[in-house]
Amino acid sequence: MFCNQCEQTAQGTGCSKIGACGKKPEVSDLQDLLMHGVQGLALYAAEGRRRGIVDEEADLFTMQAIFSTLTNVDFDPARFQELIKRAVELRESVKAKVAAAGGRTDFDQAAATFTPADSIDGLAAQGAALDYIRTLDEDENIRSLKQTLLYGLKGIAAYADHAWILGQKDDAIAGFLYEALVALMTTGLSVDACVAVALKAGEINLLAMKILDAGNTGTYGHP
Repeated sequence: MFCNQCEQTAQGTGCSKIGACGKKPEVSDLQDLLMHGVQGLALYAAEGRRRGIVDEEADLFTMQAIFSTLTNVDFDPARFQELIKRAVELRESVKAKVAAAGGRTDFDQAAATFTPADSIDGLAAQGAALDYIRTLDEDENIRSLKQTLLYGLKGIAAYADHAWILGQKDDAIAGFLYEALVALMTTGLSVDACVAVALKAGEINLLAMKILDAGNTGTYGHP
């Protein structure tokens, strides 16, 4: 495992044996594999949007799946097994819609054709072998910028999921999540390009907070 998404991470550099939060290596590996699976879904969902295809089931799932990997949200291996399986099911569903609309389906990224193992142990092994953080980029500066974006997406997903529960949503949020997930897989991005996507994540995060506030005050009133 490797996790450095919170300020309590071991020695300020990253947890590699067990999380300071109590997260076990198995769960960390499953979370990494889930992100890999969601990125595969994002490839086809982003292409679908270019063809006018909006799949709200995939949109909500993407928010919930990313949210589940946020620090201290979910440490249940069985749930991650279900989420990984569902990510692939939705990927294939959206892919079929894209193909029917004449969109591109020949993506060469591993996430586009990833097949999950049948057991939790098998999935954890796949996640460990993935070495997810290093898949972001070989250059440590680009990798760090992509990690900044990755953790921003987790915050956006948390706000957007809660807002959706309260009846508030904005299509721009799901659209950006797909765009950013694809960017995480894109090689050859410059520092400026990575910074631009990260700054856009900040803008989208404010939008997510805005609709969450509308959902909260509309449901419970102003405090």
